[in-house]
Amino acid sequence: MAEEKKHKAVKHIEEFFQRSKKVNKIIDTTTNVHTEAYQSGLSLDEMRDEEGNIDYKKLNDEGIQDKFLEKMVDTYLEGAVKDLKLKEKPEDYLEQDRVLQAYIGVTRSELKKKLRKDKSKYTQVAHEELRDKLIKAQKEKLFPLRAEHFEDKHINDILEHTGADLYLNSDNIISVNNVVPFLDLYKEKKGEKLTLADLKALGIPEQYFNDKAKKKLKEMDEKEHYQEPANAA
Repeated sequence: MAEEKKHKAVKHIEEFFQRSKKVNKIIDTTTNVHTEAYQSGLSLDEMRDEEGNIDYKKLNDEGIQDKFLEKMVDTYLEGAVKDLKLKEKPEDYLEQDRVLQAYIGVTRSELKKKLRKDKSKYTQVAHEELRDKLIKAQKEKLFPLRAEHFEDKHINDILEHTGADLYLNSDNIISVNNVVPFLDLYKEKKGEKLTLADLKALGIPEQYFNDKAKKKLKEMDEKEHYQEPANAA
């Protein structure tokens, strides 16, 4: 019976890590596509000055903005066709916007408004700021999907797997969602068990800790706030 329980614990926790790998690959791919899209816009001859150098002032021209936009959108759609397994690139603008919204979280019209507003200020740095904002939103959408298969009955399995069971009382933990971050930290630590300091840094509510851990936390706090008295002259 114990072996069966152990097998099940490994199975659903391993599924979380497998889902995490897939999500990370999606994020990495999308991040790269954002870079490629902007670079495709910069590849326009119209974006160069007489000496062949990139000149962002060219984006003050709405005609060049439109060409820049088309290059970016084409690159995004090419990525969408490949990554979303579409049969072909949609030609209808409405359908393109639907695909773009699903793929990168922004539409053609929104990108056009950005270019019209920023003009020459829509530099590589400005684009990367937009990219980071879109990637953050994508993470917020995708990350919860990694743990959808978990149930509250898996709380103990996660605590035991990460070593957090030494410090926490599972009976006081409300939802499995409260302990899913332990798996990410456990992965970051390359499989090393979590320490009391790790859990403290995560901001775990005090009521989650067992009595022994609470006592140790108090000692840690007292040590942190302890000030060495000045030596008498």
